[in-house]
Amino acid sequence: MWRFRKFSLGLVRPQTVTALLAALLVIGGFLLSPKIIRPAQVASVPIIRPISPHMVKAAAIELPAPLDCGKVPCIALTFDDGPSPEITPQVLDILDRHHVKATFFLIGSRVPGNEALLRRMHADGQEIGNHSWSHRDMTTLSPDEVEQEVSQTQQVIAAAGVPVPRLFRPPYGAVDEMVRSHVPLTVLAWNVDPEDWNTKKPQKIIDEVLSHAKPGAIVDMHDIRQPSADALDPILTSLEQSYRIVTVSQLLDIPSGQPGVFYGR
Repeated sequence: MWRFRKFSLGLVRPQTVTALLAALLVIGGFLLSPKIIRPAQVASVPIIRPISPHMVKAAAIELPAPLDCGKVPCIALTFDDGPSPEITPQVLDILDRHHVKATFFLIGSRVPGNEALLRRMHADGQEIGNHSWSHRDMTTLSPDEVEQEVSQTQQVIAAAGVPVPRLFRPPYGAVDEMVRSHVPLTVLAWNVDPEDWNTKKPQKIIDEVLSHAKPGAIVDMHDIRQPSADALDPILTSLEQSYRIVTVSQLLDIPSGQPGVFYGR
């Protein structure tokens, strides 16, 4: 316990009073003086050094080798006639859950208003192809009309902010020498057709795909119909047990500008 003695001012020496007053003035000045606010310390920002060429080379060496569908059983799923604002997102969600890439052949006239879907396809690693502007039988058109159907679709897809397609699928699979000579893209057909456009029963689509699946197959489906979306998850679950599911370009190892018509591997 601190104890304070009572002093009588009359008994305090003058020198003591003077010293006490001086001390009080010093203390009072300290208490009344403004506080010094120090600036907050700023965390140091780490220096991000550029990646040197030898680091890039080392990273590239560590990447897995490209898939060789000549040695590994592969199958390609393709979707025609989109994009559909209702069905295409469902298809993309299912592909994403299975970590699978497919190829989408788009109708140019359906792209305006659905550009975000194209950007999502590209961001997800899906492949985008050209399926003409208006889905007309190309063999019934003039050479100028064929070129316009293809070029208009190329332009609207590129305008959506994704790479311009290098693959073309003719509507109905209709192609002849005139069409081939006026389409400056690789022409892709298919060799497995579950006719998902002709049924409302998802199980029928599932049975057709699985019964005709084979290494090197290109399956033709449509991302504009609900039964096709409903059939996709069980199709992928089954195919994944025996095949690597890839894009058309991976399946056929197609370089950019490859001429010809391809139906499967």
